[in-house]
Amino acid sequence: MPFVEWSFDIRSGLLVGAFLTLLTGAVLAVVARAMPAIFRPAMNWWVAATLLQPAGFVLLSQRDALPAWVTIVVANALIAAAFAAYAMALRRFHRLTVPHGLLWGMVAAAVAVSIWFGLVQPDLTHRLIAISIVLAAMLGYCAWTIYRGPDVRSLVRHVAGGAFLLAAVIMAYRALVLTWDPGQVSAVFQLTHVQLLTYGVGSVLPVVATVGFLLLCTDRSQRELERAARMDYLTDVYNRRAIEELGTRAIASARRHGTPLALQVVDIDHFKHINDELGHAAGDLALVRAVERIRECLRTEDILGRLGGEEFIVLMPNTDGDSAVAAAERIREAFSQRPLDLRGERRKVTLSIGVAVLAPADRLFSQLLQRGDRAMYAAKHAGRDLVMADAMSGWDSLPD
Repeated sequence: MPFVEWSFDIRSGLLVGAFLTLLTGAVLAVVARAMPAIFRPAMNWWVAATLLQPAGFVLLSQRDALPAWVTIVVANALIAAAFAAYAMALRRFHRLTVPHGLLWGMVAAAVAVSIWFGLVQPDLTHRLIAISIVLAAMLGYCAWTIYRGPDVRSLVRHVAGGAFLLAAVIMAYRALVLTWDPGQVSAVFQLTHVQLLTYGVGSVLPVVATVGFLLLCTDRSQRELERAARMDYLTDVYNRRAIEELGTRAIASARRHGTPLALQVVDIDHFKHINDELGHAAGDLALVRAVERIRECLRTEDILGRLGGEEFIVLMPNTDGDSAVAAAERIREAFSQRPLDLRGERRKVTLSIGVAVLAPADRLFSQLLQRGDRAMYAAKHAGRDLVMADAMSGWDSLPD
């Protein structure tokens, strides 16, 4: 049975690529309306790129029908601007500084090369080499931005990053091939292996990259939702639900490895007075400042959470009673010796801290927490600005 002969028409490939890019860009624009507002600036830049690149493809495909300055200079300018917009979208997505000068400088370089080798001193080979180098640099920059981005699952990262990296390699390959063999391409749409690679991948790249970017956005959105479900909205520490989860795991780990586990229940004394005298905004700020100061006193492995109101908890893995009490004293002194700055109002704040250590009788995290809470209330009843330990932890009380 004879094989069916086929050939790839570069002009048609560019037009199909333009249509698919517009289609995926339209889908992204619709999805962007349903995404959290924090993603929209990045998504808007990406949508802009999916408008610029098809426009460049369409003009490029009309080489014999339109003037050279349109099909060479304007077309290449639009494509380079699209790559700059992709880079801006990725930088904004990863919350990185956008190097406007660098990106628009690359666009200007693409325009300058197109003018010189397209209109002033027409030279197809040198134009393709120079444009390939500029676009390879821009594509490589996009891939580098994706791969250096934080908290992105590897599979999602490879969809978008791999598309840009592959395109960058192909553009660099075209520049090398044409440098080594200048006669490889004698016409813009001559179908050689390097042209097939360049225009074939170039037509598909925007679609794959847009799908990859959409996956990046949905992955980040999912992570943000997961984080919001576990973190306190005001102080950005673990909420009670997350702390109970982490506490249960910490107990299991301590039992398994035979290591001690301690917790501190920290309560701000007379917090209601701050709200009554300075207002609830000052009260919220006091909670934020308190968390910042507590964090200064903690180790990397310690876990800080908010139980509710002005009450916080510190989980201290691999910590015995003496060390937990000493750490609690450092926290208490950090507050009693230094007032909090509440937007110009310096307010002295003290803490009552209860300490409890995991005991053989503790089967549930709630039991350990209850003993720490009881010790904290004992500190309040004893006069406040105190650290007290639960009796089951080996002490009756520990005044300052």
